[in-house]
Amino acid sequence: MNYFTCDACHYIFQLDGTPSSCPVCKASSIVAQNDTGRKFKIPAVRISTETEMEQSRLADAEESAKKSFLERVKSLSSYTLADDEYHTALMLLFYFRSAPEEFTAGYLNNLLYGGNSFIEYGMTETSARNLYIQAQKHFASELGKERRETGCNDATEVAAYTKKGSAASLLLLFRQNEADQFLCKTPNLTNIRNVKFDQVIKEPGEDYIRFLMDWHNSVRH
Repeated sequence: MNYFTCDACHYIFQLDGTPSSCPVCKASSIVAQNDTGRKFKIPAVRISTETEMEQSRLADAEESAKKSFLERVKSLSSYTLADDEYHTALMLLFYFRSAPEEFTAGYLNNLLYGGNSFIEYGMTETSARNLYIQAQKHFASELGKERRETGCNDATEVAAYTKKGSAASLLLLFRQNEADQFLCKTPNLTNIRNVKFDQVIKEPGEDYIRFLMDWHNSVRH
């Protein structure tokens, strides 16, 4: 399957054989002009350059990663997780959302099978804690960046101006205690900072481990 580029609408696509026109804009030819000012028609669709092919592949990979990230966030509802486990999972998913799959697989493998405890051998407590703290800091930092870019502080307002899967949109998924629910309080940085990792590290629930295993198996090559 070859990559083709349409010079009329700049669409890049893959196809077996040679297309006679662009599948999007339907153009079969475009008007070109040389140094003498003479105009003439040339085919609108041509073989893509190496740079165009690479950019298209990168864009596809980014879109695939984005879809996988949002699907994994949605799938958290299928696991029975304690609040801290749920919030840790959200921040961990956000932390690795754009990372190469082999990079993510390596960290998940260490969490599950690394040093001393988790399932049977698990990652050392210090390493696991460092990873979770790093994910927590990254999540808070990205939320701060989104706040500055939108000029809003309330997570609901920030989420309305940012893309699906933003830090603000994930913060709105954080579980609230009964008092905050009664007062209709919007989750904020305090909710992020209040996530405790002790139980998640030392005594993770079966479904939290299952979540990590399912994620690991989906990115392992």
